[in-house]
Amino acid sequence: MARVLPVGRTLAAMHGPHETNQPVDVSFHGEVWTDARGRAIVSLPEDAYPPRADLEYAVHAIGGEDVVRVTSELSQGRFSIATDEPHVKVAWRISRRKEESQ
Repeated sequence: MARVLPVGRTLAAMHGPHETNQPVDVSFHGEVWTDARGRAIVSLPEDAYPPRADLEYAVHAIGGEDVVRVTSELSQGRFSIATDEPHVKVAWRISRRKEESQ
């Protein structure tokens, strides 16, 4: 498992206005380093998204052109990332659209 920055510094929840019933983007993002095998596990709060939510993933290497991919989708508050090289710093974002309720 890769070293993940503390939750307080890694995750940022972004919410839209609460006065409307319009769709609102909800996302979490952060950075993680892959381990010696080029793998990392990102942990989110378990209740961040409901099961089977329609999610979008964005991952890219910071400071390089390494290939980065999501190897397992979000399950029980975790998803995994892999790179072709070890010890790569990866920026990630996971988001979904939801209907805001009052």
